[in-house]
Amino acid sequence: MNSDKYIFNSEKQRYEVHRTSLGRRVGDVGVYILIGAAVFLIYTLLNGRLFAAPSPRQMVLERQNDRLISKIEYLSQRTGRQADRLGELEMRDNRVYRPIFGMDEIPSSVRNAGYSDPGRYAALAKFGNADFLTQTLRRQDIIEKKAYLQSRSYDDVEKVAANVEDMAKYIPTLFPVCPGPAINITSPFGYRLHPIFQSVFFHSGTDIAGPRGTPIYATADGVVADVKYSDGGYGNEVDIEHGFGYSTRYAHLLGANVVRGQKVHRGDQIATMGSSGRATGVHLHYEVFYKDAQVNPANYYDKNVDPKTYMSLVTPADKIHR
Repeated sequence: MNSDKYIFNSEKQRYEVHRTSLGRRVGDVGVYILIGAAVFLIYTLLNGRLFAAPSPRQMVLERQNDRLISKIEYLSQRTGRQADRLGELEMRDNRVYRPIFGMDEIPSSVRNAGYSDPGRYAALAKFGNADFLTQTLRRQDIIEKKAYLQSRSYDDVEKVAANVEDMAKYIPTLFPVCPGPAINITSPFGYRLHPIFQSVFFHSGTDIAGPRGTPIYATADGVVADVKYSDGGYGNEVDIEHGFGYSTRYAHLLGANVVRGQKVHRGDQIATMGSSGRATGVHLHYEVFYKDAQVNPANYYDKNVDPKTYMSLVTPADKIHR
């Protein structure tokens, strides 16, 4: 091959022959070879092979690994579906079953707690898919703990449900006075214009107006927690603890027929209606508490019960055996 090159000589205004030496040509070829070899070496290293195809054993192991990863992905998908079903059971447990029986909800921080041991998944770090394997195992661990916790919760609900008849006696479902033409609800639970201060305040109970001295009855079984005169505006007041998270308050009384620590039953007369404390007229201020929060009493009682039926359910003060 002719390696001569022609170079234009501007002084002589003509092309002159320029010959490349043999050593220079050999050197150029060597550089090209070294560059090609380096490129090939880098390519093979990046692809995990160096001048050799994978062995039959490697190919078998790769196929087995692919199958195992597919199975783990399938199990991960099934775990996700199980988690969704378990979530529905937890929602019903917290919002339906436990509240019915006055039981506290199980916090999500407790339900979703995994294992705190940081070394539990350390052995998975040596595998190529360590992050995926760790996430799958951790998720399965959480589901197993949640399922165990849910099982224990149902056991607790079952125990309480076995005593549901006893529990019903402690829920304040009786209207606190005998219904009749002279009995009126003058102020329900919620925000209202205060009759004295003429400003909008939250009214934490139900005001029931009637004649002075109207008998007032315990709305559920319980123990008298306090009998006092309240300087906060309630006047003569009786508080009853019923259990299962319930308590009741009776205020603006004319007088009380019970003492602190006394056990009472639903329908026992505990006081008479008056206007003590900060009141504009004779009435009973009646409150219901559930887990220390004031709730609407109207959600529990039926004020439309027949007066004769009502009186068959209650016990006057002079008939109570102490």
